[in-house]
Amino acid sequence: MILAALTVPIIVQSPETFTLMVPNGPILTWLNSSVSLSCELSPLFNAEPLEVRWYRAKDFDSTALLYKDHKIQEASVDPRYRGRVSLTGELERGNLSLTLERVTLEDRGEYVCYVSSEQWYDKAIVLLTVNVTGSEPVLSVAEARGGGGQVNVTCSSEGWSPQPTLTWRNKDGTEIRHGQVLNTTDSQGLLSVSSWLLYSPSDSDWLSCTISLSGEKRESRIMPRAPMEGHWSLGAFMTLLFINLLVIFTLIGLFIWNKKTGSIRLSTSEKDDNAEGKTESNERPAEEANLLEEGVKKTDMETETQTEFFLKESATQTALRESFPKVDITLDPLTAHSSQAVSCCKKMVHCKKGDHASTAHFVLSENKFSSGQIYWEVEVDSKCKQTWYVGVTTTDAAQINKAIVPLKPGNGFWVLRYKKGKGYCVSTDPPTPFSGNENLETLGVFLDCDRQILSFYDADSAVHLYSFADVSSNSNTFFAVFSPGFDTFPLKIQ
Repeated sequence: MILAALTVPIIVQSPETFTLMVPNGPILTWLNSSVSLSCELSPLFNAEPLEVRWYRAKDFDSTALLYKDHKIQEASVDPRYRGRVSLTGELERGNLSLTLERVTLEDRGEYVCYVSSEQWYDKAIVLLTVNVTGSEPVLSVAEARGGGGQVNVTCSSEGWSPQPTLTWRNKDGTEIRHGQVLNTTDSQGLLSVSSWLLYSPSDSDWLSCTISLSGEKRESRIMPRAPMEGHWSLGAFMTLLFINLLVIFTLIGLFIWNKKTGSIRLSTSEKDDNAEGKTESNERPAEEANLLEEGVKKTDMETETQTEFFLKESATQTALRESFPKVDITLDPLTAHSSQAVSCCKKMVHCKKGDHASTAHFVLSENKFSSGQIYWEVEVDSKCKQTWYVGVTTTDAAQINKAIVPLKPGNGFWVLRYKKGKGYCVSTDPPTPFSGNENLETLGVFLDCDRQILSFYDADSAVHLYSFADVSSNSNTFFAVFSPGFDTFPLKIQ
């Protein structure tokens, strides 16, 4: 009983003067959470007769909460805080703390606790820091200039606040010194961080990049191996060009030779065979002309740029869509990340809660494709969703830990991405942005396994968006890949 009595704060009568007690350092909280901004009277006494005002520093009129005349004055509250603020309670015990719910990035900064009586007033500043955990680091490897067996390893992540700490480690857990970390700020005030280092693949089987903030961290790993060269060498290009020219000139020579031999045959024929010889001499050049025309067209198609080729492809999209069989795609729940939920019908997937790290996770189809032409549609509803990506991956790539490598063709992933505010891009290296319908509702996906082409279309308007060439794998087997991003609105397979 004696101990309990000693721990109960002593409430005194209203003094003529008083001071306010607030935390010495900043108050830390997380995005979308609730937080209490502490403020108490000293000495402790009943604050119900007082005026209590919480407002943003240097802006007395931006009132988060005003308590006056024994009640909260709702009409005086800044609209940004309406419905999100309250006094913690126990005004009679001198507790003036403010509770702020559903914290946003705009809430960070300095707040003033202002208290006045008829004889006295005091004010104190409370600093609020809002922490935001960003996306999982994206790692990539490129051959270093100058050779020497080293590779350039890059680590980048976005969506942090305030500035996090970036650490490189090898497989033994030893920290690796790296160059200066580059920070950039987006329109929402969130930080993107990136770092790079030169590394010898023989020093470690894998590297990890960890980005941490106030006990929360994101980590990705990668094998420091230089990627296969993705572009043709000059020698290979010249060889192909020479072969194409040789084919053209051979066809032209064949056409001329057949035309001449046809004329000789006609002049030396017997009169009773004149009609037959004439028909043969007319038909053979016509056949060779058709052969020449087809050969030239084929050669032109092989040598024209991918962009020109796919522009022609889009002109025949209606016919392709009608001829491609629409496959009944179902999702494989066993491939979904723990942050994702697949519906019982295996047609929908969504993120269980808003988490920027979920942008790195995906779910695969139960279907496998190895030949023929396949078409499916995905309801993406870009008006509602914040992020998503859709595409295909290979059997080998599907076994890779999703946090280890970027989702790009060199790693066996061909995907189209969308992020609200930034638009569309495809997973080339580096990513290729393109303009598209911001209100896209249904995405059509065409996979031609035989021609190794993957194409994306606005299924509602049949407008061609983008096509990948050389979609191939060692196993020659593909899965459809889906990611609902970090928002809770689902992707739905039609």
